[in-house]
Amino acid sequence: MHSLAFPPLDCSRPRLSRLGAVLLAFALCAFLSACKVPLYSGLSEQEANDMLGKLLEYDIDATKQADKDNYITLLVDEAQFGQAVDLLKSFGLPRPQFETIGKVFTGDGLVTSPVKEWARLNFALSQELSKMVSSIPGVVLAEVQIANPRKTTPFDEVPPPSASVLAIVNRSAVTAELVPRIRQLVAHSIENVQYEKVGVVVLPVDPPPPPTIEFVSLGGVAIRKGGEERAVLLAGGIAVFSLVLGAAAALSVGTYLRSRRKERVG
Repeated sequence: MHSLAFPPLDCSRPRLSRLGAVLLAFALCAFLSACKVPLYSGLSEQEANDMLGKLLEYDIDATKQADKDNYITLLVDEAQFGQAVDLLKSFGLPRPQFETIGKVFTGDGLVTSPVKEWARLNFALSQELSKMVSSIPGVVLAEVQIANPRKTTPFDEVPPPSASVLAIVNRSAVTAELVPRIRQLVAHSIENVQYEKVGVVVLPVDPPPPPTIEFVSLGGVAIRKGGEERAVLLAGGIAVFSLVLGAAAALSVGTYLRSRRKERVG
Protein backbone atom coordinates (compact mmCIF):
# COMPACT_ATOMS: atom_id res chain seq x y z
CA MET A 1 0.00 0.00 0.00
CA HIS A 2 1.43 3.32 -1.06
CA SER A 3 1.24 6.48 1.02
CA LEU A 4 0.41 9.77 -0.62
CA ALA A 5 3.50 12.00 -0.65
CA PHE A 6 3.30 15.54 -1.97
CA PRO A 7 6.34 17.06 -3.64
CA PRO A 8 7.76 20.31 -2.23
CA LEU A 9 6.10 23.53 -3.33
CA ASP A 10 7.64 25.49 -6.16
CA CYS A 11 7.48 28.99 -4.68
CA SER A 12 9.14 30.51 -7.72
CA ARG A 13 5.95 30.38 -9.75
CA PRO A 14 4.68 33.89 -10.54
CA ARG A 15 1.14 33.34 -9.30
CA LEU A 16 2.23 31.98 -5.92
CA SER A 17 4.80 34.75 -5.54
CA ARG A 18 2.21 37.43 -6.17
CA LEU A 19 -0.16 35.90 -3.64
CA GLY A 20 2.66 35.61 -1.12
CA ALA A 21 3.51 39.28 -1.60
CA VAL A 22 -0.12 40.28 -1.04
CA LEU A 23 -0.27 38.13 2.11
CA LEU A 24 2.93 39.70 3.40
CA ALA A 25 1.53 43.19 2.80
CA PHE A 26 -1.65 42.37 4.70
CA ALA A 27 0.33 40.86 7.57
CA LEU A 28 2.52 43.98 7.75
CA CYS A 29 -0.52 46.26 7.83
CA ALA A 30 -2.12 44.16 10.57
CA PHE A 31 1.08 44.33 12.61
CA LEU A 32 1.36 48.10 12.28
CA SER A 33 -2.30 48.69 13.11
CA ALA A 34 -1.99 46.61 16.28
CA CYS A 35 1.33 48.14 17.43
CA LYS A 36 1.53 48.54 21.20
CA VAL A 37 3.97 50.61 23.23
CA PRO A 38 4.93 50.39 26.93
CA LEU A 39 2.80 52.57 29.21
CA TYR A 40 4.17 51.65 32.66
CA SER A 41 6.80 49.12 33.68
CA GLY A 42 8.10 47.64 36.93
CA LEU A 43 4.57 47.04 38.22
CA SER A 44 3.43 44.39 40.66
CA GLU A 45 0.76 41.91 39.61
CA GLN A 46 -1.89 43.70 41.70
CA GLU A 47 -1.00 47.14 40.32
CA ALA A 48 -1.00 45.88 36.74
CA ASN A 49 -4.36 44.14 37.16
CA ASP A 50 -5.98 47.26 38.66
CA MET A 51 -4.69 49.46 35.84
CA LEU A 52 -5.44 46.95 33.09
CA GLY A 53 -8.99 46.47 34.34
CA LYS A 54 -9.62 50.21 34.32
CA LEU A 55 -8.20 50.61 30.79
CA LEU A 56 -10.31 47.77 29.41
CA GLU A 57 -13.38 49.16 31.17
CA TYR A 58 -12.94 52.37 29.16
CA ASP A 59 -12.40 50.53 25.87
CA ILE A 60 -8.64 51.11 25.62
CA ASP A 61 -6.73 48.33 23.87
CA ALA A 62 -4.19 47.18 26.50
CA THR A 63 -2.29 44.07 27.53
CA LYS A 64 0.30 43.16 30.16
CA GLN A 65 3.64 41.40 29.86
CA ALA A 66 5.85 39.90 32.58
CA ASP A 67 9.64 40.12 32.51
CA LYS A 68 12.19 37.64 33.88
CA ASP A 69 11.98 39.24 37.36
CA ASN A 70 8.16 38.87 37.44
CA TYR A 71 7.62 42.61 37.12
CA ILE A 72 4.78 43.61 34.82
CA THR A 73 4.87 46.01 31.88
CA LEU A 74 1.59 47.50 30.71
CA LEU A 75 1.23 47.91 26.93
CA VAL A 76 -1.36 50.02 25.10
CA ASP A 77 -2.23 50.82 21.52
CA GLU A 78 0.08 53.61 20.39
CA ALA A 79 -2.87 55.66 19.12
CA GLN A 80 -4.48 55.54 22.60
CA PHE A 81 -1.34 56.30 24.65
CA GLY A 82 -2.31 59.84 25.69
CA GLN A 83 -5.88 58.82 26.47
CA ALA A 84 -4.61 55.96 28.66
CA VAL A 85 -2.28 58.25 30.65
CA ASP A 86 -5.03 60.81 31.32
CA LEU A 87 -7.53 58.11 32.30
CA LEU A 88 -5.23 56.44 34.82
CA LYS A 89 -4.27 59.81 36.33
CA SER A 90 -7.93 60.62 36.92
CA PHE A 91 -8.20 57.47 39.04
CA GLY A 92 -4.92 58.04 40.89
CA LEU A 93 -3.20 55.14 39.14
CA PRO A 94 -0.58 53.92 39.56
CA ARG A 95 -0.74 54.45 43.30
CA PRO A 96 2.15 56.43 44.84
CA GLN A 97 4.89 54.37 46.45
CA PHE A 98 4.84 55.52 50.07
CA GLU A 99 7.79 54.90 52.36
CA THR A 100 7.37 52.77 55.46
CA ILE A 101 8.98 53.11 58.88
CA GLY A 102 10.98 49.98 58.14
CA LYS A 103 12.42 51.52 54.96
CA VAL A 104 13.16 54.89 56.55
CA PHE A 105 15.00 53.29 59.48
CA THR A 106 17.06 50.77 57.54
CA GLY A 107 19.88 50.62 60.05
CA ASP A 108 22.50 52.10 57.72
CA GLY A 109 24.96 52.33 60.59
CA LEU A 110 25.45 56.09 60.30
CA VAL A 111 25.41 58.11 63.51
CA THR A 112 22.75 60.84 63.28
CA SER A 113 21.64 63.56 65.65
CA PRO A 114 18.45 63.29 67.73
CA VAL A 115 16.91 66.09 65.65
CA LYS A 116 17.46 64.15 62.42
CA GLU A 117 16.03 61.00 63.97
CA TRP A 118 12.97 62.99 65.06
CA ALA A 119 12.52 64.35 61.54
CA ARG A 120 12.86 60.87 60.04
CA LEU A 121 10.24 59.52 62.43
CA ASN A 122 7.75 62.26 61.53
CA PHE A 123 8.37 61.69 57.83
CA ALA A 124 7.83 57.95 58.20
CA LEU A 125 4.58 58.54 60.12
CA SER A 126 3.31 60.96 57.48
CA GLN A 127 4.03 58.40 54.75
CA GLU A 128 2.27 55.62 56.64
CA LEU A 129 -0.76 57.84 57.27
CA SER A 130 -0.86 58.99 53.64
CA LYS A 131 -1.02 55.35 52.59
CA MET A 132 -3.77 54.58 55.11
CA VAL A 133 -5.96 57.52 54.07
CA SER A 134 -5.41 56.71 50.37
CA SER A 135 -6.75 53.21 51.00
CA ILE A 136 -10.16 54.55 52.10
CA PRO A 137 -12.76 53.63 49.42
CA GLY A 138 -13.35 56.56 47.08
CA VAL A 139 -10.10 58.37 47.94
CA VAL A 140 -8.05 58.87 44.77
CA LEU A 141 -4.98 60.36 46.44
CA ALA A 142 -4.11 61.62 49.93
CA GLU A 143 -1.16 63.33 51.57
CA VAL A 144 -0.62 63.85 55.29
CA GLN A 145 1.81 66.38 56.78
CA ILE A 146 2.76 66.37 60.47
CA ALA A 147 3.86 69.45 62.41
CA ASN A 148 5.47 68.04 65.54
CA PRO A 149 8.27 70.31 66.78
CA ARG A 150 10.75 68.93 69.29
CA LYS A 151 12.24 70.60 72.32
CA THR A 152 15.96 71.23 71.97
CA THR A 153 16.32 72.34 75.61
CA PRO A 154 14.16 71.70 78.68
CA PHE A 155 13.18 75.38 78.74
CA ASP A 156 11.80 75.54 75.20
CA GLU A 157 8.10 76.15 74.71
CA VAL A 158 6.78 74.49 71.58
CA PRO A 159 3.26 74.59 70.16
CA PRO A 160 1.18 71.41 70.40
CA PRO A 161 1.57 68.98 67.49
CA SER A 162 -0.87 69.11 64.61
CA ALA A 163 -1.49 67.47 61.25
CA SER A 164 -2.99 68.43 57.92
CA VAL A 165 -4.56 66.17 55.31
CA LEU A 166 -5.20 66.84 51.63
CA ALA A 167 -7.51 64.24 50.08
CA ILE A 168 -8.66 64.02 46.47
CA VAL A 169 -11.91 62.06 46.57
CA ASN A 170 -14.45 60.88 44.02
CA ARG A 171 -17.49 63.10 44.35
CA SER A 172 -19.78 60.12 44.92
CA ALA A 173 -17.71 59.13 47.99
CA VAL A 174 -17.86 62.56 49.68
CA THR A 175 -20.19 62.06 52.65
CA ALA A 176 -20.77 63.79 55.98
CA GLU A 177 -18.83 61.02 57.77
CA LEU A 178 -15.71 61.17 55.60
CA VAL A 179 -13.88 64.12 57.20
CA PRO A 180 -14.57 63.06 60.84
CA ARG A 181 -13.29 59.57 60.07
CA ILE A 182 -10.08 60.91 58.53
CA ARG A 183 -9.50 63.26 61.48
CA GLN A 184 -10.10 60.45 63.96
CA LEU A 185 -7.74 58.12 62.11
CA VAL A 186 -4.92 60.68 62.05
CA ALA A 187 -5.45 61.87 65.64
CA HIS A 188 -5.28 58.31 67.00
CA SER A 189 -2.12 57.55 65.01
CA ILE A 190 0.08 60.42 66.24
CA GLU A 191 1.05 60.85 69.85
CA ASN A 192 -0.36 63.94 71.62
CA VAL A 193 -2.31 65.15 68.57
CA GLN A 194 -5.81 66.30 69.49
CA TYR A 195 -8.79 65.73 67.21
CA GLU A 196 -9.27 69.49 66.81
CA LYS A 197 -5.65 69.87 65.65
CA VAL A 198 -6.18 67.79 62.52
CA GLY A 199 -7.12 69.84 59.46
CA VAL A 200 -8.66 68.09 56.47
CA VAL A 201 -9.17 69.53 52.99
CA VAL A 202 -11.24 67.42 50.59
CA LEU A 203 -11.13 68.08 46.85
CA PRO A 204 -13.99 66.29 45.05
CA VAL A 205 -13.36 65.11 41.51
CA ASP A 206 -15.58 63.51 38.89
CA PRO A 207 -14.22 60.38 37.18
CA PRO A 208 -14.64 60.16 33.41
CA PRO A 209 -18.01 58.73 32.38
CA PRO A 210 -17.93 55.13 31.16
CA PRO A 211 -17.75 54.88 27.36
CA THR A 212 -20.92 54.27 25.39
CA ILE A 213 -20.51 51.16 23.27
CA GLU A 214 -22.02 51.55 19.81
CA PHE A 215 -22.26 48.86 17.15
CA VAL A 216 -22.38 49.13 13.37
CA SER A 217 -23.37 46.56 10.78
CA LEU A 218 -20.63 45.34 8.47
CA GLY A 219 -21.73 42.71 5.97
CA GLY A 220 -24.60 41.70 8.22
CA VAL A 221 -22.29 41.30 11.23
CA ALA A 222 -22.53 43.61 14.27
CA ILE A 223 -19.11 45.17 15.00
CA ARG A 224 -18.17 47.67 17.70
CA LYS A 225 -17.95 51.16 16.26
CA GLY A 226 -14.36 52.21 15.67
CA GLY A 227 -13.20 48.68 14.92
CA GLU A 228 -14.43 48.50 11.32
CA GLU A 229 -10.99 49.04 9.82
CA ARG A 230 -9.41 46.30 11.91
CA ALA A 231 -12.28 43.91 11.16
CA VAL A 232 -11.95 44.50 7.41
CA LEU A 233 -8.20 44.05 7.63
CA LEU A 234 -8.56 40.81 9.56
CA ALA A 235 -11.17 39.45 7.15
CA GLY A 236 -9.00 40.39 4.17
CA GLY A 237 -5.96 38.74 5.70
CA ILE A 238 -7.90 35.53 6.36
CA ALA A 239 -9.27 35.53 2.80
CA VAL A 240 -5.84 36.05 1.23
CA PHE A 241 -4.29 33.42 3.48
CA SER A 242 -7.02 30.96 2.45
CA LEU A 243 -6.35 31.72 -1.23
CA VAL A 244 -2.64 31.11 -0.78
CA LEU A 245 -3.26 27.80 0.98
CA GLY A 246 -5.74 26.74 -1.71
CA ALA A 247 -3.37 27.69 -4.52
CA ALA A 248 -0.48 25.88 -2.83
CA ALA A 249 -2.57 22.74 -2.32
CA ALA A 250 -3.84 22.79 -5.92
CA LEU A 251 -0.33 23.32 -7.26
CA SER A 252 1.06 20.48 -5.18
CA VAL A 253 -1.72 18.05 -6.16
CA GLY A 254 -1.41 19.01 -9.84
CA THR A 255 2.34 18.46 -9.81
CA TYR A 256 1.89 15.10 -8.13
CA LEU A 257 -0.75 13.94 -10.64
CA ARG A 258 1.41 15.01 -13.60
CA SER A 259 4.38 13.12 -12.23
CA ARG A 260 2.26 9.99 -11.73
CA ARG A 261 0.88 10.29 -15.27
CA LYS A 262 4.40 10.51 -16.70
CA GLU A 263 5.43 7.42 -14.74
CA ARG A 264 2.51 5.42 -16.19
CA VAL A 265 3.21 6.58 -19.74
CA GLY A 266 6.88 5.77 -19.35
